[in-house]
Amino acid sequence: MTLLSSGLFTLADPPPVNAEALALSPTIGWLLLACGVVVFLLGIAQSERWRRLWLRTEDPRALGLFRILFAAWVLMNVGGLWEHFTFLFTDEGLFATDTARELLAREQFAGYGDGIGEPAGFFDGRALLQFLKGPKYSLLWFWDSPTAFWIHFWGFVAVTVAFMVGWRTRLMGVLSLLAMHSITLRNPLFMEGTDLVYSCMFFYLVLSRCGHAYSVDNWLRCRRLAREGRLSLPGGPGEGAGAPPSLEHPQGLLPIYRRVPGWPRLLMMAQVATIYVYGGCAKNGDVWLRGDSLYYALNMDHFYRVPPQYLSAVFGTNLFRLMSWVVHVWQAAFPLVIVGMVARWALRERLPALRGAQLWLVRGLWVALGLLALAVAEVGFPVHYAVGKGKPSLAAVQLGFAAGWLALMLGIAWLWRRLRDRPFHVRMFGREYVLDLEWFCGWFLGRRMFLTIGVLFHGHLLVLMNIGMFAPIMLLTYMVFLNGEELAYVLRACGMVLGRLGVPNMPTQLRPIPGEDPTLMVGHRDAARLPLWASVGALSLGTAAIALAGLGLPGARGTTVAGVLVLLLGATLAWRRDGRRIARGDEGPPLDRPWAYGPWGRFLVGGLVIYHITAVAVWCMPDKQCVKSFRAAAQDPFRLWLTRTQTAQGWSMFAPNPPRHNVFLKVLVTDADGVEFDLRSDMYDPERKPIPWILNDRIFKMNRRMSGGESGKGDWYQTWYGRYHCREWALRHGGVAPQQVELKKVTYRIPGPEEVARGGYYIPELQLAQHSTERRLHVTRCASEPEAQLSDEVRARHGLPALPDGAYKPWKKDRRSKWERREQVAKQREEASAKAREKAHEKPNPSDEKQEREP
Repeated sequence: MTLLSSGLFTLADPPPVNAEALALSPTIGWLLLACGVVVFLLGIAQSERWRRLWLRTEDPRALGLFRILFAAWVLMNVGGLWEHFTFLFTDEGLFATDTARELLAREQFAGYGDGIGEPAGFFDGRALLQFLKGPKYSLLWFWDSPTAFWIHFWGFVAVTVAFMVGWRTRLMGVLSLLAMHSITLRNPLFMEGTDLVYSCMFFYLVLSRCGHAYSVDNWLRCRRLAREGRLSLPGGPGEGAGAPPSLEHPQGLLPIYRRVPGWPRLLMMAQVATIYVYGGCAKNGDVWLRGDSLYYALNMDHFYRVPPQYLSAVFGTNLFRLMSWVVHVWQAAFPLVIVGMVARWALRERLPALRGAQLWLVRGLWVALGLLALAVAEVGFPVHYAVGKGKPSLAAVQLGFAAGWLALMLGIAWLWRRLRDRPFHVRMFGREYVLDLEWFCGWFLGRRMFLTIGVLFHGHLLVLMNIGMFAPIMLLTYMVFLNGEELAYVLRACGMVLGRLGVPNMPTQLRPIPGEDPTLMVGHRDAARLPLWASVGALSLGTAAIALAGLGLPGARGTTVAGVLVLLLGATLAWRRDGRRIARGDEGPPLDRPWAYGPWGRFLVGGLVIYHITAVAVWCMPDKQCVKSFRAAAQDPFRLWLTRTQTAQGWSMFAPNPPRHNVFLKVLVTDADGVEFDLRSDMYDPERKPIPWILNDRIFKMNRRMSGGESGKGDWYQTWYGRYHCREWALRHGGVAPQQVELKKVTYRIPGPEEVARGGYYIPELQLAQHSTERRLHVTRCASEPEAQLSDEVRARHGLPALPDGAYKPWKKDRRSKWERREQVAKQREEASAKAREKAHEKPNPSDEKQEREP
């Protein structure tokens, strides 16, 4: 049976084509390219500030404490699927082994025999290489019996615990990350935005040196150094921060907490900002505009811990709306906290002020970026604004938006300069306050406002809604916005409180052990830096390559290679000239701010950071028709990196609007005797609706996806879910299969906030009984459909008799013939290409022919 005739996919109707939006796409593409070039020029014009921010060292305790808690959260997130492990990740669950390969990693296993009519295994070396290309790597593609899975799971737990306590930290972190993906990539049915947060943050954490604090590794190191008399201890020289060589200690003393590169923590901060700003901008539906999103989210039966209908009737049209609007604006504006932190860092570091041509260049680039962003908005307005009765005209809206945007640019420029150069002095309650730039960034662009709102927001979600580990992980990510010294003070203060409560061995003073003294002559302080001509040249060649590709002209790849070679040449010359020379004050950071790496390390890490930030920014372009002409092509250069590191991302949670219907999936099984049973698989049954609902069960998320209740992209699971229940029923009833399995979608509309405000709160059970609708989704005939019967291997595993000949209906993929045809086509293309090259090489030169004809 072919893939389509088996009913695997139920494709949703494509969105209607908007010719006007498609026509605007090229113009928006060139404007976005110009914005990107301006952003890179801003980085080049302020390259010294960029280097000092990203390539510095910092106290390791923030990353160390985050590692401990994050590993515990990872264990709880994966462990939360405990009761569904067999269903999701084994050959007795939703997908048999080779079925999972075909449905979820088809391209990787294109050269792998299914064992039905062809030997199981890779056909040749090219087939193995095809699998290794990725992006989904999992041991469960090959060994996924329940026993094999449990061995895999407990191995994952072991390495994650080792990572948590900090034993062989880097190695155990890599193994834990790989083991987590090896489990979760076997079946993505359960996945949601929560799992993507864990995947991205885990990747950044593994790149860091998070084992330098609060770890077994550092404890063993300190114990060894203490035995050798080489460790700086509290109360001794250096107070634990290290000490220079002296008569008593000729080699000096080493610190307890060594400084670590700071860029992984900055990437984590940028990732958190990306999650919020993407989600805030994607929530552009009318429900969010009216402020009713919180109301609908709280009234989803799959989410609330206790019935919220009474509160919704009282606060649905007032407080809930205010909270929705505040959260929406807070999410969209969250990157401002990064701006505030960077600005305050620059003020504290006393970076040299920009002067002369460099100052005016930076100002001009900021103005250009603002005007280009305005141009993007103005060009896209016609396809995002619907002119209607009583609404202003499109031209009036565009003019008003432009005027407001320009006024905002002027206001920001004036306020920034005024606060920086001539701060306000306000006298209140007999005391004078200075309202300067640092004060403004600390309050209006600071952590105290944005993180406090975040704690309140996620705290409410944690108390009122059962959405698993999303709220806990987002609250945990706020830890990376504190540096190591700040967290050390927090821990010390908590210890003092515990000491006052009678807990023994708690600290008695607030001052913690200091981190490594950066003034000690350790680390990198060379004067090497990438020359300006190399940066500008590489940017020019890269922009030219994008333009050639966008215009469909040849030479884009060669121009890209040339740009990389220019960067390498500049880095090589800088290393030879200044790589071993100690930097003066105007050539690099002060002596108490060492580099995290040497010249080549800074070149590679800086390139990685720029590449990854660019990749995420391009990947997060909205999937809209006004960017359709270039979106896929722009993402292609980054696809390999993001998909293999599992950091490809999108954060459209409750976007553009939250659901306004409660959706349930009903499973009806007709047994061999013709009796129908309701498996009570969802919250339409009172037994599946615990009040209060404490522990999250992701089966309800999976039910919504399979019923088509989540963007309509999970309908294709219905075929295989029905077949799974055929097998599961047989497994639990002595091997006797049912006649059929029927899936139904049960739904009812959530009354609007105005309705309950006027008529009072509603009772969900009555709403379900009186206003619900049922619709048949799929029917599985257990005796005739492929893989709807228990295989003999599984039956033998559970002591059941084998099926009669012909009773088991396998799904034959016939990959061998497809692979051979694919190889033949590839060979023919190679031969045709070789002949074309040969023909071009042998083409006679007209001048040579003329010489041959002459006597």
